[in-house]
Amino acid sequence: MSANLTDTRISSPFSWRGNQFPPITDAKTPEHLKQISDLGLPFIFDIHTHFFPETIMKLIWRWFDNVNWAIGYRLPEPERVKCLHHNGIKHFTTLNYAHKKNMAESLNDWTFANYQNWTGAIPFGTFYPEEGVLRYVKRAVEEYGFLGFKLHCEVSKLNLNDPELGDCFTYLEKNEIPIVIHTGTAPLPGEFTGIQFFKPFIETYPKLHVIVAHMGAHEISAYASLLGNYPNLALDTTMVFVDFLATGKAEDVDSAIPILETFQNQIYFGSDFPNIPYNLNHPISNLLSLPISDQAKQKILYQNAKNRFFK
Repeated sequence: MSANLTDTRISSPFSWRGNQFPPITDAKTPEHLKQISDLGLPFIFDIHTHFFPETIMKLIWRWFDNVNWAIGYRLPEPERVKCLHHNGIKHFTTLNYAHKKNMAESLNDWTFANYQNWTGAIPFGTFYPEEGVLRYVKRAVEEYGFLGFKLHCEVSKLNLNDPELGDCFTYLEKNEIPIVIHTGTAPLPGEFTGIQFFKPFIETYPKLHVIVAHMGAHEISAYASLLGNYPNLALDTTMVFVDFLATGKAEDVDSAIPILETFQNQIYFGSDFPNIPYNLNHPISNLLSLPISDQAKQKILYQNAKNRFFK
């Protein structure tokens, strides 16, 4: 879709690269399907997809509407899953998060009750600093069989160094359960976001399997500098190498490309589906066109996540 006055994205407070917007809905045959086949990939593994109860998802979409963050995947849940499959994404996570007390456990219960209806879903839970948090984290792992967790430091106003969460992090570290954490300052900073909160956290739990969402934008280089010292630390590419510049200026994004090659074993592909202002072909094709090796692309789009969740 070309930039024009009928496209609300033209009024977004977030910048775009170039003078055209990517299509917002799927093509009949996404162009990246042949490319991933040529790379020898059986499918794409998306580490960063969101599933919320519909009432909560609609409230999230309302926030995006207020900043003209147009979303084309406002479909019933089963249709959204079909869109993932249509784009060659066979496995994906069920990320959600709580923004207040007495919410996280019910989200976990909802995810457990529904995720088997979403073919290819890898069940992730969440937690929040509150009484009983370790109890329901253990339940999610030991009874529900969840394979990971998601935390959002900005929306949840969550300090990773909160002592109330210490036992949870120790438990997850011991059991090698990964956490996807939105700890960066993009698209908006929060009270407890940024490398100054994350660094003491990872120093306290150095063996914890952490996947930093959005590569830690707007501080990508700072987070990447930790990768060599923490082999269980990883970054996801969610909304970084796209034409929508909510995660940084174009020059900052471009300067991050070498990180994908250097730390190819510690990078996961993520999309932020369904809350993206373009279709899924856009982030996948953009990543495939980057000047990195085929081996790095194979690891980022598929192999690293396969090795993590299908040992």
